Amino acid sequence: MLKECKNGERFEGTVLVNEWKEVPFRQKPGAFLTLTCQDRSGVMQGKMWEFPPQVLNWLKEEYDIFYIRGAVSEYRGTLDLTIEEICLIPKEEIDLTALLPSSPISENELENRLQTLLDKVSNPELKSLLKQFLDHPQWGRAYRQAPAAVKVHQAYLRGLWEHSVRVAELAQGIAGHFPSIDQDLIITGALLHDVGKMGEYSYDRGIKFTTEGRLLGHIILGLELIVGEISKILEFPQELRYKLLHIISSHHGKYEWQSPKRPKIMEALVIHHADVMDAELYQFEQARNDYPDNEWSPYIPSMERFLFLK
Repeated sequence: MLKECKNGERFEGTVLVNEWKEVPFRQKPGAFLTLTCQDRSGVMQGKMWEFPPQVLNWLKEEYDIFYIRGAVSEYRGTLDLTIEEICLIPKEEIDLTALLPSSPISENELENRLQTLLDKVSNPELKSLLKQFLDHPQWGRAYRQAPAAVKVHQAYLRGLWEHSVRVAELAQGIAGHFPSIDQDLIITGALLHDVGKMGEYSYDRGIKFTTEGRLLGHIILGLELIVGEISKILEFPQELRYKLLHIISSHHGKYEWQSPKRPKIMEALVIHHADVMDAELYQFEQARNDYPDNEWSPYIPSMERFLFLK
């Protein structure tokens, strides 16, 4: 497994190539390949300094699962894979369960934590909306399978489920200090704030953006989905509808973070901060797991800083 590799070791095994790029050499003719390699344990960047034309043809034809051999080395504090051999895996031999990572939290635990949250919702319309959505044969399954991101946080199967439950738990804890906050709306908004990610990403062979995801983004996709589900509930209060849709449209918090609106109600503000908190605390946890012996992490581009790990 990639995550078990250490500096100076050899690696051979089956990987899923999520991204690739042909990069020209700076000081000589020709080019090398950069490959983002993934298995169930994690992701590692690979380089192939020399490669036969067939490899480039495979990648251009969107073949993405290969058996590789190479050497692991450290570059600027990060492990890197120098790929020496690469072979295409026949389709009949592909086992995607060995290649796609999943949430470290079990399905049973996530379902129990989700049910605990649902039991606290007393508003009949919000309770109906959550049950209708989570019991839906398509949406309920996708909600429990989709990733929360491509790279930054919970970028694995069940990641959306894990992230949504954690945001709801965090938001509920914060809201408990402010009696005027609607707890039912907090739980519902937190659980549904990212549902558009079910359409933003495909995750059958690695996590990638869909066409609608690139064109519209998960906020708009989420609004469309929830508007459709609300329309099935007779006499859903108009003001409650506006508030819930506002939470979804404002949960990124800032216009520069592609948020159509900034939070204008207390519930939306709490969910925005809980969303950011979960995503950033996840990155702290991941850095500690990835560099258990280090005092400092490498520079984390998504957080624009080094992280102190001790």
